Amino acid sequence: MQYGALEQMLINSIKEVQIKLGYEKEPIRFYYPLHALMNILKISEGSDEEIKAAMEGFKKSVKERLGDIRITKSQERFCFEIPPEGVEYVYYHGKDSGFLKEFIETVENPHTTFEDIWKVFNKYGDGKVTCLKSQEEDFDYIIFFEDPSLDNYRYYIKFHENHVTYHRFLSEDAADMGI
Repeated sequence: MQYGALEQMLINSIKEVQIKLGYEKEPIRFYYPLHALMNILKISEGSDEEIKAAMEGFKKSVKERLGDIRITKSQERFCFEIPPEGVEYVYYHGKDSGFLKEFIETVENPHTTFEDIWKVFNKYGDGKVTCLKSQEEDFDYIIFFEDPSLDNYRYYIKFHENHVTYHRFLSEDAADMGI
């Protein structure tokens, strides 16, 4: 099992929340569809028992750092509830390249342009960044680092009249969703 990849995805999500909203020592919940978990854990189709065993194994593997994570399933998605001590651990020990913080600050500026966002990506990607014009109505651009060790997410950017929104997906999930 690729427990490390799932742990890192949760840590990244916690860091994103903390950048946007600040740090509070309280539980945080994240929801992931089954197919996304199977991708990140590198599990081919498995039975409910195998998935349940994988989730139990994951909980044990991260307990020392993230505490007693609560994982529940509703239909085809899982809820990961990170307890306050796990949120605190990420706040004090989570690595931060500076990229996500600068990216979010840039996106939150009401006068942000594409060039502003592009500049942030290139600063951290050493010029090795890909930008695709989106064919989807919901997004204008898809931007990502060519070296996934810098950041393994694809950023889907949409410019609105007076603000910018973004969604970020792991590369594999974006491919599965066909976006």
